[in-house]
Amino acid sequence: MTWVDYTIVLAFLTVLALAGLGVSRLIRDSDDIFVAGRELTPFILCATITATNLSMFHFVGMGGIAYQNGVSIIWQNWTGDMALVLSGLFIVPAMRRLRIRSVPEFLEMRYGKWLRVLVGAFWGVRLCVFLGILLYIASTAAGVITGWNTRGAYVAWLAAFSLVSILYSAVGGAWAVAIMDSVQFLVMLAGALVVFPVAMHLAGGLPELIHWLRENGRANHVALVPSQGEFNWVFILAILLLSIKWSSVDQAILQRAFGARSPRIGAKGMVLAGVITTPFAFFWILPGLAVARAHPGLSNPDAAIPWLLSHALPPISRGILGFVLCGLIAAQVSCITADINSVATLFTSDVFRKLMPREPTQRELIFVVRISSLVCGAIMLAVAYGLQFTGAGAVRANLAVVGILDMPLFVITIVYGLFWRRTTWQGAVAGFIVGGLVGVLCHFMIAPAYFNGYLRPTLGAVSAGLAGLAAGWHQTLRGYERWALSIAPIVSACTALVVTPVVSLLTRRRGDGGASEVIWSAFRTGQGEGDHSGERDTFHVFPRTLPGRIGIVLVLGGFAVFLVGLFSAVQKFGMTQMATPLAVGGMLVLFVGGMIRVYAE
Repeated sequence: MTWVDYTIVLAFLTVLALAGLGVSRLIRDSDDIFVAGRELTPFILCATITATNLSMFHFVGMGGIAYQNGVSIIWQNWTGDMALVLSGLFIVPAMRRLRIRSVPEFLEMRYGKWLRVLVGAFWGVRLCVFLGILLYIASTAAGVITGWNTRGAYVAWLAAFSLVSILYSAVGGAWAVAIMDSVQFLVMLAGALVVFPVAMHLAGGLPELIHWLRENGRANHVALVPSQGEFNWVFILAILLLSIKWSSVDQAILQRAFGARSPRIGAKGMVLAGVITTPFAFFWILPGLAVARAHPGLSNPDAAIPWLLSHALPPISRGILGFVLCGLIAAQVSCITADINSVATLFTSDVFRKLMPREPTQRELIFVVRISSLVCGAIMLAVAYGLQFTGAGAVRANLAVVGILDMPLFVITIVYGLFWRRTTWQGAVAGFIVGGLVGVLCHFMIAPAYFNGYLRPTLGAVSAGLAGLAAGWHQTLRGYERWALSIAPIVSACTALVVTPVVSLLTRRRGDGGASEVIWSAFRTGQGEGDHSGERDTFHVFPRTLPGRIGIVLVLGGFAVFLVGLFSAVQKFGMTQMATPLAVGGMLVLFVGGMIRVYAE
């Protein structure tokens, strides 16, 4: 990097920090910090959801997985894009209609106060861990690109990336996140548009790259829906479940949608974000493949894209690397600030506010929001510092956390919270906790490093017979170690699906003062009434016009075709050559149907 590059990056970071301070003037009450006063338009909502979703995790982490394992990791994005459409059509409008700030607030309406506190605290800590992963990626990339990659420099990079994010998120709240995300969205897109052609040129062009991969025994690297390998059709199925969970209950995404002016605008923002983000995935997946040809043999896949930036961009022109780094920083900061804002909302609205013996004042809420942001920063710094010693890779680390812990929350919130009235709070708590524990146990029973390092010694301290029994199960299951990340979310979800109804049937359901009826009414129809923004609520989950119904049919039909394509990859069915056309075709039909639906009455 030259002094020009450093000057560009420093100027960009300074502008971000000052912008957060400037937006703080918009803060009047806690709603402005939590949901941007519920004033977001479709474009701003689309931009902030897209920017919230994209980070160096995608550019560096997923590019690294593509370098090592091939293009099929792209489905981590594409299934998420499909899930944004599904959630935008069926979940977000009703959630926005309820005028809630968080998913735990919905859980209180459905089950009771203490489940809101439990999930709010858990989800806040879980987001802090994810933020630590994002900081780890940013600091790893910065060290490789600049050459300052000692342990002391790593800590310095952690401090630099976190300082700006915490500053303008804590001071400016959701308004700062939403407004600056619109700008950072354009900056990160511009940076990606610079890197992509450089990477393709380095690899000799896309056709030559594909030919080289096939000729060198890496044909699986270019299969979108492979039948074998770590990121095969089983992984795609698992990541589909996680994506549906993410788009339905993830606080960072839904908090942006809750800031929409109306339910229809919330639906438009979600669907547009899903459609627009889909082609962007090539901008970080294909450069990873390009580096696989240009510089094979990297031990840490997370270093692939940083190597590309540090070796291919500087010869082009002074300042070009600094410009691209601004795009990467924009992606990282937008994601981190959104999650910090979400953590502050969870700790303040769902934990602090519910544990207070009285209703706190607006000034007290804003103060706690800012303290929560600082605490979040401390936790994520600790996680990021520890990750440098694991060698797990960013994508795998995140998938492990998400796969183990998140699916039970989706089950009790969406599956049973909306579609089975008999669910009790005891059943929800049991499904949430037991599902998470079984997901943890799945990893510990399958992976030898976890079993021999942690589980076996612990069981041996309790009973030698119990440790021996577990060792037998481990020997049977260890053959599935490569699939552990794919199996864990399925196992935890299935456990929650079984435990929740069983415990609910064994316990008595108490009255909720009509809250359940309010929830189901919100999912049945629009109210036709406006709020302070003047937007009328005319979005019906079940459309009443022919174009709207055609859109829904296309959405559901496209999703069914995608699933058929996914299972076509199973070798015993003899249809592996049809897997990619069916899966991609079904996804595109779903997107067309989603666009028709949100613009039809």
